[in-house]
Amino acid sequence: MESEILESEILERYDDVAVNCLTGCYSALAGMLGRPVPEQAVFERGGGYLFQAGLDEAGYPEYIFPVEEVGSLGMTRSGFGMHKEPIDFTDPGRQLADLLARFRGVVVWVNTAHLRYAEVYRDNAPYLHAVLIEDIAADRSHVTLLDTLVVGANPFACRARLTLTDLVGAAGDRIKSDAHDGMGYFYAAADEGPRPAGQVPGAEPGSAPRSQSHGGPGAGSGPGQLELGSQLADQAERFFAEERFHGAIRRYQELCEACFADGPERAAVGARRLFHHANVLYAVPSLALMGRSLQVAGARAGSLALHEEAVRHWHAMGVLALRFEATGAASVLSRITQRFAQLDDVTGRLWESLRRA
Repeated sequence: MESEILESEILERYDDVAVNCLTGCYSALAGMLGRPVPEQAVFERGGGYLFQAGLDEAGYPEYIFPVEEVGSLGMTRSGFGMHKEPIDFTDPGRQLADLLARFRGVVVWVNTAHLRYAEVYRDNAPYLHAVLIEDIAADRSHVTLLDTLVVGANPFACRARLTLTDLVGAAGDRIKSDAHDGMGYFYAAADEGPRPAGQVPGAEPGSAPRSQSHGGPGAGSGPGQLELGSQLADQAERFFAEERFHGAIRRYQELCEACFADGPERAAVGARRLFHHANVLYAVPSLALMGRSLQVAGARAGSLALHEEAVRHWHAMGVLALRFEATGAASVLSRITQRFAQLDDVTGRLWESLRRA
């Protein structure tokens, strides 16, 4: 039978990627349900511009927003009811087929060690990742999925075929970090509410990731200016109210410094991860989305200038991290410490500028 020779592989590649794998999946899922929600709107409605610090699945420092909280809240505030169901590992194919019939798409946290469709997953250390399952074969031998963020030297998104055996292994091989512990569940959504203010129809379901995940200012189903200004002000209030947010950069600095002092090998890996968190995965990409939000909200010139300053500091931090990885020099570490202080200051001033008068 043909199903017996099918292997996990990429079916289509896309240059446009999500900022985060989970929020990208939820944005794409909304598109499948016929009511596109840009990834930017998930960040705005879910509090995605607020960051916290902790340790990742390998025990290295990470600077990241509370992904599951942001994704669920952002979708709920966009008018979707969220469904979470423990995976039945005794018969996951039947369960998945039932969920797809009811909800059209299913999101799942996976261990990348089992995602055999991409070389980057096979050749690098495994980590926690989210994908959107779009279909399952009639004989339940494999699934078709959307991976909104394949991280590598040249990040890309893709549609891929994954064998059910690989999917079960990926979903059941537990991996967690301080920020993520959502493995072992299937996640879905149902359109339950009126369209939020400012929502307009977007791309057709099943289109490429850009139309499903994020667009420019005002694209897709983004909120109106007044609603967006209120959402940013709400995030500003939370920043000052919750220590995990206003103390995040100082906490991240402490964790990085401890890692850098834990031997040359861990220092080099930690420095490389600081670069990735600063420039590739989280800080700068999220600030890029935030910049669009600020423009749409009609933010004051002072807020826009502080945002640009924060972006410059994070870019500079990434450069310093690479230098420290290469040299381990105390002089570079000193400059990293100074840059953390500048980031802590400008981040506080940016959120202060967005608080309600």
